[in-house]
Amino acid sequence: MKRSPLGDLFCFPSEINNLMRKYIIPFKKFLFEQELGDTPAPDPAAVAPVKVKPYTFVFMNDAKRDKLKKKRYPDGSSEVQFPSYSVTPDEMEEWAKKNVVSLGANVIQDSELEVRQKNLIDIVSGKKANISKEDIPFIEKLKNAVATDIFGRRDPDISVIFAADGAPTTEDVDVTFIKYTK
Repeated sequence: MKRSPLGDLFCFPSEINNLMRKYIIPFKKFLFEQELGDTPAPDPAAVAPVKVKPYTFVFMNDAKRDKLKKKRYPDGSSEVQFPSYSVTPDEMEEWAKKNVVSLGANVIQDSELEVRQKNLIDIVSGKKANISKEDIPFIEKLKNAVATDIFGRRDPDISVIFAADGAPTTEDVDVTFIKYTK
């Protein structure tokens, strides 16, 4: 008599298969036997915060140009290093609401203040190029705030090249030139 691997009795190979099958169950039964109630749901993937693109701008006031670094070229053009500043759109809106207010004896109505706030935001963002006389006091106020580091961030200087006819250009992308005269 031969010994079987499953016991002392002799078994044919088909009997061994039948004995082994009772330990093999379908996969669906296996899934239902698992304890699924105790396992916590996996955390969703962490979403990176959306980076808001800041408004980058330079003030191109002709009166202050004497103190800046300048280079002259033989073709009549010149290069000037202007200090640049940047603010986020949210910071700019908040600053405009707090600082664009009636000045001195001039009482400005709320509807006009809203227009001045929107104009200032549009000028800094580059959506508006024409600066009215009424906007200049608020632009001066913004210039003083960013120059003294009360508001916004100081960025590296931007090189602006003036053609022979006086047209400004730069290699930097997304920079707003704020040019005005008092």
